[in-house]
Amino acid sequence: MVIGKTESQPAVRKGESADDEVGRALLQVKELIEAAKGSHPHAASNHSVRMLESDEDAVGISCRLIGSARQDVSVTAQTPGSEAAAVALALLGRGRGPDRGADRGAVRARLLCSPVVARSAVFREAVAGSPACVVKVAECVLNETVLLDGAVAVVWSDPRSAGRGVSLVRDPASVSALASLFAAAWNGATAWDDVASRVRSETGQRILEALRDGRTDVVAARELSIPLRTYRRYVAEIMREIGASSRFQAGARAVTLGLLSNEE
Repeated sequence: MVIGKTESQPAVRKGESADDEVGRALLQVKELIEAAKGSHPHAASNHSVRMLESDEDAVGISCRLIGSARQDVSVTAQTPGSEAAAVALALLGRGRGPDRGADRGAVRARLLCSPVVARSAVFREAVAGSPACVVKVAECVLNETVLLDGAVAVVWSDPRSAGRGVSLVRDPASVSALASLFAAAWNGATAWDDVASRVRSETGQRILEALRDGRTDVVAARELSIPLRTYRRYVAEIMREIGASSRFQAGARAVTLGLLSNEE
């Protein structure tokens, strides 16, 4: 597929899986962004990808796009204090929030945040006040991204790279690939409500502390003054809620998800 063409989605090649197709399209996204940066000026001549200038307000642009969305808004926020995190707070109804017109109720809003963002007090407060936006938590490799109606995306470059890089992407194949990657990460993420239910109760917190500190079931159950069988049932439920496959992993995930500090 020629970079910069927007007429159609990339065809699935013989013997190519859906994951391969997405990976190929994501490579195209990177190439388009590089083209927009000026590495290959001819490749982005149709303006399917445009790098925002340093004086352009990426948060304001994203919020205006969110305000005009008609079907679907998906946001990925990885770093506290980043522009994407500001957009996430806007989506939740804080800061420079998008215009909430009469037809906004029909728009599906999804927010995928990293554990470090989830630990932010201002973020927790915003989530509590925004029941219309579905929030999940995950460690993922996605760039910070805003996706709108499957038609346009705002993509931030890797924060480890030099300088600020924000791309406005309208190439259909590229937006589709980004949406597929978001969907895969979303399906594997932990629901905010699950993270915030039993594990945030007093008993749940004490059980997580016991798991984090490596205490045995017998010792922990005695400290909590509950039957051993009951303690083990609670542990199984908590492990299921936070997506842990072992007691050790449950303790570690409790820290990364912001449910506990790392202090013993």
